[in-house]
Amino acid sequence: MTKHWLRMAVGPALLLTLGVVAPRCAQSQTVVNSSPVRVLDVRTHQKDVVPPVVTAVSISSDGLWLAAGGDDHLVRIWNLVDGAPAGRLKGHSDWVRSVAFEPSNARLASAGDDRSIVLWDCKSQRVSLTMLDPNQVVYGIDFTPDGNHLAASGFGEKVHLFDARSGALVKELEGPGPDNRALAISPDGRLLAVGGRQGRLRIWKLPEGEMVHDIKTDNLRIRCIAFSPDGKQLASAGDGRRIRVFNADTGDAIADLPSRGKTLALTYCTAGKLAVGGSDNLIRIWDVAGGVEELRMAGHAGSVSSLAFHAETGVLASGSFDTTVRIWDLTRQGQGKRVRQAANPQPPR
Repeated sequence: MTKHWLRMAVGPALLLTLGVVAPRCAQSQTVVNSSPVRVLDVRTHQKDVVPPVVTAVSISSDGLWLAAGGDDHLVRIWNLVDGAPAGRLKGHSDWVRSVAFEPSNARLASAGDDRSIVLWDCKSQRVSLTMLDPNQVVYGIDFTPDGNHLAASGFGEKVHLFDARSGALVKELEGPGPDNRALAISPDGRLLAVGGRQGRLRIWKLPEGEMVHDIKTDNLRIRCIAFSPDGKQLASAGDGRRIRVFNADTGDAIADLPSRGKTLALTYCTAGKLAVGGSDNLIRIWDVAGGVEELRMAGHAGSVSSLAFHAETGVLASGSFDTTVRIWDLTRQGQGKRVRQAANPQPPR
């Protein structure tokens, strides 16, 4: 199987250089509008069956596969080379809130409202392991980079670290409150972060489980967090009108970006470029250091609920309440339409 489609315009130097963007000035800036290269339809095509909303997406580390989950209790797999459906995994009894490929791509984890974490064998597409958490709906899951452990959090006060092979509970950490829906492990595996309804970010050192930061973000509710590829930045957003970016090691705030409504999804594209999706149905790419919106991606007809980026191919996947998954090629971003806007637009009140 090749990566021909994914590599059509790919070269490491091309990824998100965003060189077409005009320098920032006091009055206005140039934003490039971009369109998706593919739309993946999750409709069932069955009469009187409501199409499922999509609330979770993940791309395999080799860039060949995309997984998505939503409110129809299924996990869907697509081949990213040609966009063809590659599987429908049945094992959950309620809404799927999170999906994550194991770093080796041998297994896929999914979790949600049925309080279970299901690990699937990617080759056979059969259940490999099921871990039940009777105390909480699970909203966030993430593997450590070595694939040995899986962290989980949700509508409970505890954050759990499991042995990904046996399913045994390794550590139980005290979250900042009873709602810890956002979870992420740093790419180097050093840090675990969670956030939720309390508007607080709590960060632990791994594998010790020692809490190193407890940060008040000023957001009313944190709905999503993301580490930068180098693990040095941690972005956080949710119900507030701000996207806060912190130094992951010191806990100091380093950037403050405006948000247009609720922010539901964050992912870094490079160390300094942050993709943001939310209730305005758009995806925006921000230069974190400059505080400049450089790319705007339109096409969704509902809130953007989830984002996943593959650095080698430059592919960004987005899931939405509009019942679609859209695929964007960020190596083509210079072909989009340029628009002008105020340099520091104020979010809606």
